[in-house]
Amino acid sequence: MTKFNIRGGIGDITAPNTKVSPQDNLYLAVNSSWLKKTKIPADQPYIGGFTEIDINVKQQLRKDFTDFINDKKTLPKIANFNKVVSLYKQAVDMKTRNNIGAKPLKADLHRLLELHSLTDLNAQAVQLFKQDFRLPIVFEVDQDLKDTDKNALYFEAPKLILPDASSYQNKDNAERLLNVFTQQMKHVLQLIGFNKKDSEIHVDQAVAFDQELAPLVKSQEENNDFTAMYNPYSFKDFVSQFREFEMKSFLGQIFAEQEVDRVIVTEPRFFKYINEIINSTHFAKLKSWMIVKYAYSYANYLSQELREANFPYSQAVYGIQELSSIAKQAYEITANELGEIVGVYYGKNYFGDEAKKDVEQMTYHMISVYNERLENNDWLTETTKKEAIKKLNALKVKIGYPTKLSEVYDQINLGDSLYDSICKIRQTKKLFNITKLNQKVDRQLWGEDMPAMIINAGYAPNNNDITFPAAIFQAPFYSSKNTSSENYGGIGAVIAHEISHAFDPNGSKFDEKGNIRNWWSKEDFEKFNELAQAEVKLFDGIQIGATKVNGHQTVGENVADLGGLTAAVKACVEEKGNLTELFENWARIWRRKMGPEIRQTLAELDPHAPGEMRANIAAQCLDEFYEAFNVTENDGMWLDPKQRVKIW
Repeated sequence: MTKFNIRGGIGDITAPNTKVSPQDNLYLAVNSSWLKKTKIPADQPYIGGFTEIDINVKQQLRKDFTDFINDKKTLPKIANFNKVVSLYKQAVDMKTRNNIGAKPLKADLHRLLELHSLTDLNAQAVQLFKQDFRLPIVFEVDQDLKDTDKNALYFEAPKLILPDASSYQNKDNAERLLNVFTQQMKHVLQLIGFNKKDSEIHVDQAVAFDQELAPLVKSQEENNDFTAMYNPYSFKDFVSQFREFEMKSFLGQIFAEQEVDRVIVTEPRFFKYINEIINSTHFAKLKSWMIVKYAYSYANYLSQELREANFPYSQAVYGIQELSSIAKQAYEITANELGEIVGVYYGKNYFGDEAKKDVEQMTYHMISVYNERLENNDWLTETTKKEAIKKLNALKVKIGYPTKLSEVYDQINLGDSLYDSICKIRQTKKLFNITKLNQKVDRQLWGEDMPAMIINAGYAPNNNDITFPAAIFQAPFYSSKNTSSENYGGIGAVIAHEISHAFDPNGSKFDEKGNIRNWWSKEDFEKFNELAQAEVKLFDGIQIGATKVNGHQTVGENVADLGGLTAAVKACVEEKGNLTELFENWARIWRRKMGPEIRQTLAELDPHAPGEMRANIAAQCLDEFYEAFNVTENDGMWLDPKQRVKIW
């Protein structure tokens, strides 16, 4: 493990040291005053640069939605926006939700109670799948990672009760969380109408089934290897793996109008042992798991009593102190289910043309800086270098909000209640997803995970594109009031971070079209892996509070941070900017304050290192940081030159 001398403590783990210097701890020097005065909102797991903007964006949109339902604002001419307002109106109407109570959930769970054997499950599996019940098998149509112009069928493992498969390895914390979940769901089932004995049996069996699933499901660290998810089987070989579950009939009915010639398995271990999970002996536990998972997933859309009963587990996992208000929940529901439409509204009303033009210019500047760095790279051979530059030049840029949305929103019809609407939305999306099999991929679409009102950015290796939703273009990331140097330390570094993902340990395995293809020479890829391993070593095992950083789990993001900051510094130097301002804003964007519960959860689940480490360690690897702040061997931020990682 790398030896660090950083002084002053770790933000919210120890008392923030407002007197620490940037030479000893860049993160604390910039953020200590903020950490000292800032409080975590009671209904949030943490607060930080991203969440502060998020809170303000959501507050504005809630106000707008309230004005729409009260006829104080005229509906904008945005396709299907009336569905957004109607869903928000249903979600915020707690009187109606309370009157309905648990009746619709009880009725749906009765369908699962009527399953008495695996034979019954085989008979009902197709309808249960189409209606979004939680089966222990998951199918999704998505881009074929070796032919990204068309869609393919993927077979995946189900989500576990605990946040991640690795969560079960921390036995004390796993026991604590499962105890909370067990007590919560016994209460929830009783509120739905189960008697005490049946509630206990179902929850205990569900937890036992989940514990048997856990060793077969990939952890976040394992899932970081995208190419390991690509395991194609012929249709015949795939269905022959299942002994008691009638997979051939199941897929034949679901894809009755499409040809399924193969299935891509994302979780080989789960697939190998599938018959140890789905069999007659396990049926009682499997049935209980389906009941409990469905109740947990849908209870929040009903009465306030059920919302409160379904809250303790989230409280234990994320450290949230209070249940969010009805209005906040209504917004979250609307944004989760119809987020792309909400994003178009946000983008058209709150994202200015001047900001878009400025950011576009910065984005293409960053691409040109990257191009120059690749051309001058001293460890790539010429053949690999040309391939890398070809990929960079093919990179697509998406800024602000999409001009085209999926046709699925035209097909969605809301129900008579919030619960009914959620069911209809999810069922429509699932059926629409099925129809995409073997169809050509529409690369104009952004995808549900990047609506314009979220504070995020992303690189999609399967499309070789970078996306910057409108809402991230605010301080501290970007502001017209910032100096250009500050903007380079904020949004400039974020832009270059996403570009760097095209050349991180995962992105490097995809070509300019987004297909999995090895475009590296053997010697270059060995050198790249050697450098990436140095980045793993740099972070692995760093103690932060009661948790440790997993260098393998976070390597992709750490490589992107290092590449992003390096490119931002290069661009700033070219413009004769102020590197002190750049590094200070770099540290500012990663500020976060959180409690021990969410820190433990993120250590297991998050591919990103803690913000404190992201701010400090990337800076420590750049010679320009030492020059900007006159850092010497006697200072806390000094890192031995032999340990400084340089990749892109």
